[in-house]
Amino acid sequence: MSRFSSEAYDFSLFEERHTVEEQAPAEDAPRWDNTQPQEEPRKEQREDSRENVVELPKKELEKNARPRRRPLRKIAAVLCFGIVFATVITVVYNQVQLTELTEQINTTTKQLEEAQSLEIQLNMEASQKMNGAAVEEYAKKELGMGKVSSGQVTYVDSAQEDQGTVVRETADSSWWEQLWDTVRSWF
Repeated sequence: MSRFSSEAYDFSLFEERHTVEEQAPAEDAPRWDNTQPQEEPRKEQREDSRENVVELPKKELEKNARPRRRPLRKIAAVLCFGIVFATVITVVYNQVQLTELTEQINTTTKQLEEAQSLEIQLNMEASQKMNGAAVEEYAKKELGMGKVSSGQVTYVDSAQEDQGTVVRETADSSWWEQLWDTVRSWF
């Protein structure tokens, strides 16, 4: 409510209450009395306010009483809050890590695409410089090479069978050595 509101106030609530006999029957308007209130009506008001008080039985008071704070519930609530808070922090941290890794993957993928494009470009340049006619011309002029003639070819006959000989000393060995050799031959 603002300080300068235009609402009307009912000041009749603050007036002293008079009995019907004291009021003039001809007056319809409320009577304004500027005299100080007397002590007696205040006592009556106090008595009236005491009459309005309702006393509840003790059982009802205990039911409506403020519940006691239980420390185990507080501890459980703090633990639950801590778990929820830690879960939220973990999720946020994982999302940040995921975002950073995604950015790294995107950067690496872009670098890979650039490298593949450069490889294709270099391969095309190399294929233009190294076609069959250019290689043949370079071999003739710079290296002094020529085409293969029939005198340069030598044929090798490999129809003979290859032979191999295994040389092994046969010395008398103890039965332990023979057993050991047998076991080794299995593997």
